Amino acid sequence: MKREDAILVERCLEGDEKAFEELLTKYRSPVFSICLRMVKNHSDAEDLAQEVFIRTFNVLDRYNPLYPFSSWLYRITSNLCIDFIRRRKKNIYSLDEPVSGSDGEMSRQLPADTVDPDRELENREMMEVLNQAIADLPEHYRIIVILRHQEDLSYGEISENLGIPLGTVKARIHRARNMIKQVFMEKGFIGEIGTVEGDPL
Repeated sequence: MKREDAILVERCLEGDEKAFEELLTKYRSPVFSICLRMVKNHSDAEDLAQEVFIRTFNVLDRYNPLYPFSSWLYRITSNLCIDFIRRRKKNIYSLDEPVSGSDGEMSRQLPADTVDPDRELENREMMEVLNQAIADLPEHYRIIVILRHQEDLSYGEISENLGIPLGTVKARIHRARNMIKQVFMEKGFIGEIGTVEGDPL
């Protein structure tokens, strides 16, 4: 995979537009998904994803083929998302801003065999609380949770993607878990939080 991407990048640098289209097709969905989880607005996420690829194309000659292209691309994505959130906070920020509720990915975590309406409602509420808790995490924690539980990256891959020490990744995951547990305690849900994006926190 790493070699395949490196070849595509090399072709891009030689002026092969088709090669960049292949990279775009391959990574458009995960990049947009990360942006949407970070900024919680479909239109902003589309704009950011487009900016990610424009930025990537403009600095493509800085890519080091010794490392995975995906790591380099996700670092650009996370940096642009964090910059966007910081700019938005300087203008106006409301805790009442609409946040998507139980979407398809989140609803997959609901037990498939439940038939108790009360239990089903509680599960739905828990997923909404979980989604909101992740959305309310400080951006440096949120991006790590997204990369870990949505993109299924290992701690080592996250460390490489974001250019931060492995110990920092582990510490932030631990801190994010505690923050989410605190939210669940405040909402009156007792016991362990199940999973985030199919993987235990």
